[in-house]
Amino acid sequence: MSSATTKPAQDALGSEVNFTANLEDASNFSAVMTTLKSSTTPKRGEVWIVVATEWKIDRPRTFTIVFSKEFKEATAAVITANDEHVDLIYNNYEDPDVPTLQRARSGTITYKVGPDMGFTGSFEAQIDKADGGGSYLCTGQFDTVLSW
Repeated sequence: MSSATTKPAQDALGSEVNFTANLEDASNFSAVMTTLKSSTTPKRGEVWIVVATEWKIDRPRTFTIVFSKEFKEATAAVITANDEHVDLIYNNYEDPDVPTLQRARSGTITYKVGPDMGFTGSFEAQIDKADGGGSYLCTGQFDTVLSW
């Protein structure tokens, strides 16, 4: 399947999507699409999964935020990598032979899920570097409408 058939139309959602973050190479992430999924985890039970997607060189890069369905709003919630509070993960598929999965090990996030699928907030987290050699400070902001 070609990337042209898997890449969504960016213009349709552009005005409703605002999810940005800085990356370890000093570039910026800017999502063209944000989606909401439902799942379960061993420690938290029912969770919401927000996936923000950006396309770079016809390959996706994503930020994923996982949080308990019990908390539709949080201020300075703790980000961890052990399925306890809020998880934050950055994935980069630019190089299909060497995709990266970079977890936030610590940090805080403030968020709110609104009645019309609005998702607003910000985060500041220490995220693993792609080469595994330490971490970098990533800050992000979002004010977006989630799609299913």
